[in-house]
Amino acid sequence: MKKMLILCTLALFAGMALWAEGSQEAESIAPFDPQKEYHLSFGGYGELEIAYKAVFESEDFKAKYPNITFEFQTADFGGHHNRLTTVLAAGEATNDIEALEVGYIAKFVEGGGLTNLAAKPYNGLDAGKDMVDFAMSNATTDAGNLVAFPVDIAPAVLFYRKSLTDAAGVDMNSLESWDDLIEAGKLLTLDKDGDGQIDQYAMPHASEVAMTPLSGGKGGWFDEKGRALEPKEKFITALEVVKEIRDAGIDGDLGAWSGPWIQSFADGTVASIVNGAWFGGALKAWIASDLAGDWRVAPLPGNTYAALGGTYLAIPAQVPAENKAAAWEVIKYLSTSENAQLTTFREIDAFPALTTVYDNPIMDEPVEYFGGQKVRLIYADVARNIPSAKVSEYDAAVLALFGNAITDVLVNNVDPEAAYQNALLEISALTD
Repeated sequence: MKKMLILCTLALFAGMALWAEGSQEAESIAPFDPQKEYHLSFGGYGELEIAYKAVFESEDFKAKYPNITFEFQTADFGGHHNRLTTVLAAGEATNDIEALEVGYIAKFVEGGGLTNLAAKPYNGLDAGKDMVDFAMSNATTDAGNLVAFPVDIAPAVLFYRKSLTDAAGVDMNSLESWDDLIEAGKLLTLDKDGDGQIDQYAMPHASEVAMTPLSGGKGGWFDEKGRALEPKEKFITALEVVKEIRDAGIDGDLGAWSGPWIQSFADGTVASIVNGAWFGGALKAWIASDLAGDWRVAPLPGNTYAALGGTYLAIPAQVPAENKAAAWEVIKYLSTSENAQLTTFREIDAFPALTTVYDNPIMDEPVEYFGGQKVRLIYADVARNIPSAKVSEYDAAVLALFGNAITDVLVNNVDPEAAYQNALLEISALTD
């Protein structure tokens, strides 16, 4: 334990040194020059390049920033974050702007290497006054450092196949608790061809529900007094829900993003899934594009408010000083301009982090893929109500340890209370 304390202390001081370095550089950078030509590199993943190119080619952006050009380095989700982790740890050159998914925020809080956007001349906390509160909080440390700036969020909802729920006589919009979801799931889990084998499940995998009561596990692992996994009821509930789903036999035990998992949404193997708003775009674009009009959206049981994903933009500390001001201008535009937020939303269904667009007429438009349902109003309502939680340098490790607790419950049949206590002991050994 003493060795762990020494290692954690050294890591903390290293992180503090990197933050201090970033702050000093920030204070000395030259202001943005509208007459100077800037060429910025942008590191992203998935479909972000498609969306941001559409923004940068818009008349509004070109009118404001005709002197900024871009090159993109795009990779798949894992490849991008692995590269970024590696180069930051080594202090090597990065792109001028790097995208990171909210789940990686805590990792970079621990490791350092990103410019503190709360410091001058960025003043990111002021720039983010109209961003949804929880997204800003998720990237703000207890010391007040802003690790990265939110650009899109993923309000968590329940996606379901209307034809399948109608056939089962289930109303997914009237679920008042997780118990209600499980009871509905029993009606949706069927042996359709009568061969003695289940071939339709309520959901793909029990673990996909686990983090929802915990707002996706993005921060909030410690209470205001620094106690881990408190309040206890919140974490025990998450483990109990997972166990009850598995015990009820209503999940297909399909690994996320495996071939069978992807196919299950198109072939009727699963009737519903809890996921972030972005998943609606994936359904529409390629996972189940032939099922327009059959998929629908409902709030989570009991109006649980959570986020399951979200994108942030950061400026690594190693970025040349002459590019930092321009990089910050681009980040601010992508995050705080309605043109950029709505363009990104239209292009890849990345839900805006900017609250001023929640009253835009686009939110009230019926969405054809979802049978004309006004799903964006549901997303916006969830976004407004997601609780805030700050990140800490321990979050990445705690998330992994709690993930082990979920596995123990699902695979090893460990009682939720025992799994909780085991996780708590391991976290205490890490932080004490």
